[in-house]
This record gives sequence, C-alpha cells and structure tokens, in this order.
Amino acid sequence: MPDYRTTLGWPVDGDALGAYLDLGEHVGGLRMRAGLGAEVQWWLRLRMLAGPVLATPGKRTEWTFLTQPMTDEQRRRPLPPGVEPVHARVLLPTDLTDRSVAFWATAPDPVHPALPLFSSVVGAVRSVLYGHRF
Repeated sequence: MPDYRTTLGWPVDGDALGAYLDLGEHVGGLRMRAGLGAEVQWWLRLRMLAGPVLATPGKRTEWTFLTQPMTDEQRRRPLPPGVEPVHARVLLPTDLTDRSVAFWATAPDPVHPALPLFSSVVGAVRSVLYGHRF
C-alpha cells in the first residue's frame, strides 16, 4: 500500500486500520456502477488518462474515480445518468482492509501520482454511453 499522504500528496487522515480521504476540495470523486466504471477505465487507459479507482462492494458494487477537484463550472453542468459527484469521506484500502468493505479496482501509482481531470472522466463516461469518439 502506498503512503497516501507523503507519496501521493493526498490529505488523508487515519492509521493502518483506516485511511480516510475527504473528497471534494483537494481530490474529486465521481461514482458509478462497476460495470460502467470498467468500460470507462478501459477507455481512459487507451488514452493514457486512467487514474485510481476505488471499489465499494455491496448489493451493487460501485466504483469511485479519484480525479482533480471539480471546477465551479463543472458543478453547474449536468452529469450523465447513473454518475454522481462524491462529496464525502471515503475509506481508502490499507493492507488490513477487508475486500468486502473497499478495495482498489485500479490502485494509485506512486510513480505517476497525478489524478485525471474531472472533465476527462466525464468525457469518457459520455463516450462509453453515447459512442462519441473524441
């Protein structure tokens, strides 16, 4: 597990049992169902724009894409159906986190810690849903 605070520069609180990140001000988040998320991540990987994705299992597994923060303009624009911004505290997996609670669908890369733009992930969602090729 990378050291989220020093290696990636994320404002993380907690300890080995629970690392928590507040999404919104410093790190953005975009949540969707896992199936759509897998297609979106594939689209982003092809364009070398992929970043870390947090998976939260449950009745319906959801993926949260970590992004650069949303701009004020992006807050006013509608998102594609089934996609929502995340403004909440999330649990980041550590070596002791049970995979039934949270795990990395795509772990952060300490060598390339930059997060994708919020707009890049939204654009990828639109491309997957509507077939745009940009």
